[in-house]
Amino acid sequence: MATGQCLCGAIRYRAGGTLRDAIVCHCVECRRWHGASPPMVAAARDALTISGEVRWYPEEGTPRRGFCARCGASVFWDAVERPTLGIAAGTLDNPTGVRIIARIFTSHASDYEGPWHDDLPAFERGLPPQDP
Repeated sequence: MATGQCLCGAIRYRAGGTLRDAIVCHCVECRRWHGASPPMVAAARDALTISGEVRWYPEEGTPRRGFCARCGASVFWDAVERPTLGIAAGTLDNPTGVRIIARIFTSHASDYEGPWHDDLPAFERGLPPQDP
């Protein structure tokens, strides 16, 4: 089980089960949302409990981003058709047990972000489709 919170603690969450390891997203929207390319984990919706006031942007549509109504911290990424909810890895309580496993939307990365000196798989767009 993993737990976490926003900067001020008004939003708290508890994720049962196993978290997906972190993927760093370099898309323009995520960079603007976080102020940098965020590592994001994911948890099964049916194993996630959230307390506190989450504000969503946009209010309708998908994907949407969830942030704290009080401190403004970026916490969640939600594509409502998916069985998981994305969670900003920086909001997890330690120890996380999470590792970064890939980079996505590297073709959108800002000029200050590279080159990377790691062996992580990097994808110009999103993750490739998974085999059934």
